[in-house]
Amino acid sequence: MKVLLRIRGDVDQFPGGDYVQLLETKAALEKLGVHCTVAPGLEKIAGEFDVVHLFNTTRVHETWLQFLAAKEQNQRIVLSPIWHSLEDMRRFYRHLYRVPMFPIVSYLAAKEFFYARRSGLPIHPAATLRFASMQRRLIQECDAILPNSETELEVLTRESGVQPKASFISPLGLKPRTVKPNSNRRDLICAGRIEPRKNQLSVVRAFKKLRRDGRKLRLYGQRNESHAKYVRQVLNECVEGWVEYGGSIPQENLLAACESSQVAILMSFFETFGLAALEGLSAGAILCLSDTAYNRGIYGDRAIYSDPYSVDSIAEGLAKAIDLPLTDHSSFLKTYTWENAARTTLQAYQHVVSH
Repeated sequence: MKVLLRIRGDVDQFPGGDYVQLLETKAALEKLGVHCTVAPGLEKIAGEFDVVHLFNTTRVHETWLQFLAAKEQNQRIVLSPIWHSLEDMRRFYRHLYRVPMFPIVSYLAAKEFFYARRSGLPIHPAATLRFASMQRRLIQECDAILPNSETELEVLTRESGVQPKASFISPLGLKPRTVKPNSNRRDLICAGRIEPRKNQLSVVRAFKKLRRDGRKLRLYGQRNESHAKYVRQVLNECVEGWVEYGGSIPQENLLAACESSQVAILMSFFETFGLAALEGLSAGAILCLSDTAYNRGIYGDRAIYSDPYSVDSIAEGLAKAIDLPLTDHSSFLKTYTWENAARTTLQAYQHVVSH
């Protein structure tokens, strides 16, 4: 089987979870005998493909144009929607910009225009008025969709108001590895781009409230220079020997840091799957997560949950997490491998080809 994987054109300059998902799925699919070609942006690719696999409905303009190109060639199309809850986003942007009745779809459409200009795409401002309709039509007209969880499927069908032709739940995965036992863990880790959505500022302030001697909070992640003021605020809160910023480090180093930490924190205001949380759990750390439907739907009682809008709530969550014993979640994690993700993805491909 030959598959064309399509994603936004600026993934090299602005990598993210969608690109990690594409690359890891591709590698696992190729082990199953699937021939994969990656084509970012609107580049035209010659050749015959059994399936075109699109990634991301958040940056919908490029995905929509990729969809139209595939339809023109009568190709079968599968979509990984990576659907962020509109309600979670609306609440966050109301909080960030202090606008009580925040028009989330209008805001996302404006951002879409910004992203297109940044990527050098030809896009007319009026096209952004069709942001929501493009999302709905992608979900409804693609031959199958691959949400990362049952919760994502439920949220996207409710918020979009449409039903997909077929859906296959394809959770994200991890590369197999052995975690070395370490009963002397005391530190806390928070990994993610330094930006308002990831909420590191509240995490740092909550940790300071704990005043637990001998413990450190370590932050890792690329600085989002589009939010330079926020980055400065976070770095200014760091206290040498107590709260440290380790910058952006290779994945293997980050996993090693998780393995030496007692608590892994992901306090984002909204996520879809939260791969950093899965990595923390696989490293044997105790999870402290933001209280969202997505997190609870995936991690259940395997995490401590806090209100990301309350520093006091985060501090209480961290205090609870610190006092918990380390727990083995290996049986739960058996589901979350890139091999399983690839098998489900291949099932989706086979389904659309045969229908």
